[in-house]
Amino acid sequence: MRICIISNSHPTNDVRLLYKLGQSLTQRGEVYIISTNGMVNNTVNPYQVVVDATSPLKALPLLYRAAARHKPDLVICVEPLTLLVGLALRRKFRCKLVFDCHEFFADAHAERFSFPLRPFVKAFYLKFLRSLACRADSVWAVNQEILNQLFPRNSKSKKYLVLPNNPVANVWDYKCDIPGALAQLCDMRFDLIYVGGLTRERGIFKILKCASLLKIEFPRLRILIVGKFHDPAVEREFNDSVNNFNLNAVIYYQEWIPAEKIGLLLKRSRFGLWLFNPRVRRMSLATPLKVLEYFAAGLPVISIKTPLMKSLVEYHKLGQLSAYRARDIAATISTMLNMPREDYEAMSRRCLEISETRFSWESLEPALFNLLDNLK
Repeated sequence: MRICIISNSHPTNDVRLLYKLGQSLTQRGEVYIISTNGMVNNTVNPYQVVVDATSPLKALPLLYRAAARHKPDLVICVEPLTLLVGLALRRKFRCKLVFDCHEFFADAHAERFSFPLRPFVKAFYLKFLRSLACRADSVWAVNQEILNQLFPRNSKSKKYLVLPNNPVANVWDYKCDIPGALAQLCDMRFDLIYVGGLTRERGIFKILKCASLLKIEFPRLRILIVGKFHDPAVEREFNDSVNNFNLNAVIYYQEWIPAEKIGLLLKRSRFGLWLFNPRVRRMSLATPLKVLEYFAAGLPVISIKTPLMKSLVEYHKLGQLSAYRARDIAATISTMLNMPREDYEAMSRRCLEISETRFSWESLEPALFNLLDNLK
């Protein structure tokens, strides 16, 4: 069986595409991950193919030609636009087509517009997305809410599958080489770590405000921030704030690193941060991969109080939640940093246990393979 995973934005070494879908599907045949950026690998299954394109739209014919060379039996598309490629491949090769949807695309697209226009933009985009998604032979989503949005009338259909972004079992237990760029950080210990996109809505400035409030109580406080800025203006404001708040000895910043290296930094931290704006619906409804990866590293989580996070973090006693106000978050962090060692170690063990027993990628494979068998 020849399987092509197609993306016009995610790198070929993306965690979900390579380390989860790609590795699992090698049990069923040859897997080709085809994208516009990332690593190239022509020797080991899953294979990684990169096409040279100047924009996501111009990449579509290149992605088609790259996939067509392999005459696929199954095509998995990751973004709405790549579904157009998948539909063309299905007409040509009569292959099966899957849409792997792991975000609220309509909500994310609408957020680019001014507030009065957002409902209209979202409705238009959602109509377009539904018209494409309904043509796929199967749709996989990271949570049921995405399927409910795409297919409000039959979101529980047997051809749809909830495939959460669970970490691979024992993902951070292996030893890997330490890149030179990380050598200094790997000699340090951090109280708090945030891994992910660096935006205002993901609470990046809340972290800085909390640091300014906490540095007197905790003069040796160290916070590691790992990720990419998508807006140069936000990056400039971040750097200015670090200087203005005199946080150069508190905040350590590392640009995005390969997924397989993140464990090096997680293992050197005590608590994981996920301080999202709860007014952003798509962040409130989706369980973020970063939180599950914190658990897999044994890190209790400090996050924002929403129904989802209460059911995940608070109910299982895997960390502590706060309102989305800097002073409240700082007070919560203070409580956690002052936690007795025995209580912290017990909480850390619970994080590891729930990751191994409930939130491992391997536990999802039987349902995935069962659905694939029914597609034939």
